[in-house]
Amino acid sequence: MKVTGIFDQFTRKEILIPEGDKTDWKANDYAIYHDEDNKENIGRVHYAGREVPETHEKIQKSFSFLRKATANDIQKMEMNGGKSADAMLKCRDKIKEHKLEMILEFVEYSLDGSRINFIFTADDRVDFRELVKDLAKTFQKQIHLQQIGPRDKARIVSGRGKCGKGLCCSNWLNDLQSITMDMVRSQNLESKGSAKLSGCCGKLMCCLRYEVSEYKKLKKNLPKYGSIVKVKKGDAKVIGLDILNQKIKLLYPDHSFEIVPIADIKKVVTEGKGEYSNES
Repeated sequence: MKVTGIFDQFTRKEILIPEGDKTDWKANDYAIYHDEDNKENIGRVHYAGREVPETHEKIQKSFSFLRKATANDIQKMEMNGGKSADAMLKCRDKIKEHKLEMILEFVEYSLDGSRINFIFTADDRVDFRELVKDLAKTFQKQIHLQQIGPRDKARIVSGRGKCGKGLCCSNWLNDLQSITMDMVRSQNLESKGSAKLSGCCGKLMCCLRYEVSEYKKLKKNLPKYGSIVKVKKGDAKVIGLDILNQKIKLLYPDHSFEIVPIADIKKVVTEGKGEYSNES
């Protein structure tokens, strides 16, 4: 089915408007909906008319889509933006007063102005119960504090990745799935260093997941690093692998080297136990 995706500003969840809605949606339009607390809120459309499975788990049953935002709704949102800047300054002062190890990143008002969402980052869990009481007394509003990680922060701020394109997490990814060093090793990228493999969030880039399955398929054709294989010139040790081009780098007993295609291997004499090398 084709759906339109809206990003909820408070829960950081994606709301999908299923196929059948007759509104002419475009990316960056704004939509009005009832959130999990049944409060009227506004969210930005990330994409429109994208194909997703019928059982897509991100359709939020607790959200109720209302309508496309009007000029008046946009004006309310902009006015709330001005109030958010003032609320941020006051909250930062309160954080200092309570001597909390946290960094306030964003402040957002609900569309009706009855709730303020304070979004922060911190190295550890923070006991902010007294801060909430203080903020509620100061603003006379419903207060919501939410701790987010560096990947969520990058998703909200957005920007451009090393490829020059908009961040995947902000533009089209539905879920921020975990990226592991196993994925890096399976693509022989560990020698690149953390600086080249990390995104603007400081974590491993989301795109490192995209080609993992293909690399695993291609690796099945190759002997392990350290294997002894028989080729036309005799037995040699595998000291490097070019997964994409399906070639191997061999070391012969006379200390000479050679790079040959996988088709040149007559048989694997001894299976290696080492990890794949960084040849690519």
